[in-house]
Amino acid sequence: MQRWFAAIAALGAAAALLGAPSPALAEPPPAGVCNSPAKSGSVVKETPWPQQLFGAQRIWPTATGAGITVAVIDSGVDSSHPQLEGQVLPGFDFLRNVAGADFDCTSHGTAVASIIAAKHTNGVGFEGLAQGVKILPIRVSDHAEGTNGEAVTPEVFAKAIRYAADQNAKIINISLSLDADYPAVAQAVDYAINTKGCIVVASVGNHHANAEASDPPIGSTRNPVRSDPASYPAAYPDVLGVAAVNQDLSRVDESQIGSYVDVSAPGNLVLGATRVSGHQYWKGTSFAAPFVSAAAALVWSAQPYLKNSDVAWRLRADADRIGGGTRSNEFGYGMVNPYRAVNEAPSKNDPVSGAPIPPPAVNPVVAARTARWNDAAQVAAIAGVAVLLAALAIFAMRVAVRRGRARAWRPGEVRAAPRPARDPDVEPEDVFFALPRRGSAD
Repeated sequence: MQRWFAAIAALGAAAALLGAPSPALAEPPPAGVCNSPAKSGSVVKETPWPQQLFGAQRIWPTATGAGITVAVIDSGVDSSHPQLEGQVLPGFDFLRNVAGADFDCTSHGTAVASIIAAKHTNGVGFEGLAQGVKILPIRVSDHAEGTNGEAVTPEVFAKAIRYAADQNAKIINISLSLDADYPAVAQAVDYAINTKGCIVVASVGNHHANAEASDPPIGSTRNPVRSDPASYPAAYPDVLGVAAVNQDLSRVDESQIGSYVDVSAPGNLVLGATRVSGHQYWKGTSFAAPFVSAAAALVWSAQPYLKNSDVAWRLRADADRIGGGTRSNEFGYGMVNPYRAVNEAPSKNDPVSGAPIPPPAVNPVVAARTARWNDAAQVAAIAGVAVLLAALAIFAMRVAVRRGRARAWRPGEVRAAPRPARDPDVEPEDVFFALPRRGSAD
């Protein structure tokens, strides 16, 4: 009987997530703004690998990000998502030059914001790293795969950065990259960091092209490490440039390489919220950057007296080194480590990180029970798939016999196989953000 009650409760939780947003939540996008909005994803219950890696539950007794506002300069953020209710401020839409960016046509900005601040929901393993923060959404693009969405000019993009700083956002997350140094953007970043005391976190871009080879150290068997052209705003002084890594800590192939890489974070099979409800897996440096923004928020909420340069230094110095050494153009100082950054104060004379974070405690009784449940679920799933395949085979055989009789068993027409659809989950951020290149900003 208890199992039946648990099953009913689980179904109820899933239905609540999949259902329409409550009237108390944010209003839908303004009429005519989203011409072809992205579909809402399905609810994913499993705990993604980045959430397992960082073990934020060990950090939250010390810091949750409370009191910190993180600006997300992106495609907007859908505040109607159940896990973002109450987390998202109105913000500003620079595409329409009007107040209100708490909606999203593409899900890109919603995914980025959820990695930072998504609330815990029973029955769902995905949650944000810094659930105490407030998200300030700033809409600068509505690009999505297969659409001709709009994007602001670099000059308006610079205004968006200044707006975030003037609205008292302590951290500005920029999950996009430019291939040119625009003076207006450089000045806006300098204003945010050096005048307003913000931390600017930017993805380094997904255009690794093996541009310029550099010789490996003498005696090394490694192939030459190749650097990519500078990516902005990641390459501006004092900006935290974030690279993307896989679960095995290898670099995501598209993640750019260069001196502008400061730290790394998960950037493949990263789960994020979609507009309206549900979740979707993503790939790219766009989704690595918010992990670093969330880590900065955790550090600053634990020790609000720190300067922005102090917080940035902690994130670099307390990162877990990848491949040995102090830093590299592939990974920067290594994988960001929120637990250590919150709990350790490294000396600026000693940038080498300490021991890895302690593994989470495991209750053997709970682990055994979970294993039994997983085994039972796998057996049921296999049996269900077998029954389904048998039914499909019988159906296909009947159709084949019926068609064969109709053609008097003569060969039918041979048709070319359809082209597989491109996987939208692994598109780099340039699909979503195609800001005009130099010379086309007018």
